[in-house]
Amino acid sequence: MKTALSLLALTALSLAAPAMADETLTSAAQSSVANEQLRKELAVLQSDPEQASEACVNAMKELHDTQGKIAAAEERSSSADLTVAKDVLESNYENAIEMCGPDARRICATHDQTAKLAQACTILKNDTD
Repeated sequence: MKTALSLLALTALSLAAPAMADETLTSAAQSSVANEQLRKELAVLQSDPEQASEACVNAMKELHDTQGKIAAAEERSSSADLTVAKDVLESNYENAIEMCGPDARRICATHDQTAKLAQACTILKNDTD
């Protein structure tokens, strides 16, 4: 239950953060490709947060920690800190996609899906084909 609540909270932050982050970040980590892929995986995981692995939840926590560091670095306008943080964020996106993707695909393999889940799975599947 704790994992599911953590994932729901992180998912809510993740889905809200890109709007803010798109205004401030221009790094490859915040590119539409990585951001959209992760959003698709999280859309599937929202249907059954209990299915999210601890690795996925931890990857999301690391991603959000780095997003917070970037926001703080931007406020300080330290380009050295910002460059390092953006590199870490890019790695965090890749890690979150790698950790959460299998959980999302496992949920999509189930046979009794809601319409919302089926749509999220179709979108995810079309991008991974």
